[in-house]
Amino acid sequence: MPALFLVLSALGTGFTVWMAIEAVRRGQASGWLWIILMFGPIGAAVYFFSEYADLPTRRFVFQTRKVTAQELRLAEAEVRRLDSGYAWSHYASLLRAKSEFGRAVEAGRKALLRTPDHLETQYELGQALLGVGQLAEAADLLERVVAKDRTHDSDQALYALARARLGAGQQAEARPLLEELEGRSSKPAILFDRAALEAQLGEREVAARCLQRILNEAEYVPAYLKREVKPWVKRARQGLRKLGY
Repeated sequence: MPALFLVLSALGTGFTVWMAIEAVRRGQASGWLWIILMFGPIGAAVYFFSEYADLPTRRFVFQTRKVTAQELRLAEAEVRRLDSGYAWSHYASLLRAKSEFGRAVEAGRKALLRTPDHLETQYELGQALLGVGQLAEAADLLERVVAKDRTHDSDQALYALARARLGAGQQAEARPLLEELEGRSSKPAILFDRAALEAQLGEREVAARCLQRILNEAEYVPAYLKREVKPWVKRARQGLRKLGY
């Protein structure tokens, strides 16, 4: 029994340290680190399930975490109290999750001014700029992010860069990014964007293959995600009909 207790204690300590490091790495130390350190494995578990519980579903769908009013108030208090780049970056991420892109850009710029080399700050501002349609600046920041971490935020940085390139009409630059993403992902947004681009470029077979993958993958989606996937299935079927398949 004492040996088992020691093993569990070591595992709990290791898990707590891991989550603390992740909170710092993701620029969320101001909002989460004290919870993790004060409550140990329990606080670490709360952080894990708040931030990572939806990771299995990200294989198919990019999901936005719901932000509570309490989280937002805490983040607002933190930026007033600390005025640090990490606090502003975390605040920007919450605003972006609520689709308040204009305010997210303001917060992201303040974060970048204070921590210009922070990867998560560059990413958050790039995503917010993409949300308001400032594509050139968004692409510049996102390029810097993927140059350091190609799969940052479960490939969302690379996908955001591809979307920025597509929005700017830079098909040649977007194409290899979408091809890379499609090679290791079955998210319907990625598959549909690549299909649309390949159809524009006259590659009907590649476009049809991507659309068919959406239909194939939809058969294995858990029941609670069926509603989210349904619009993509409809669009894929429409796309296949237009291609003559």
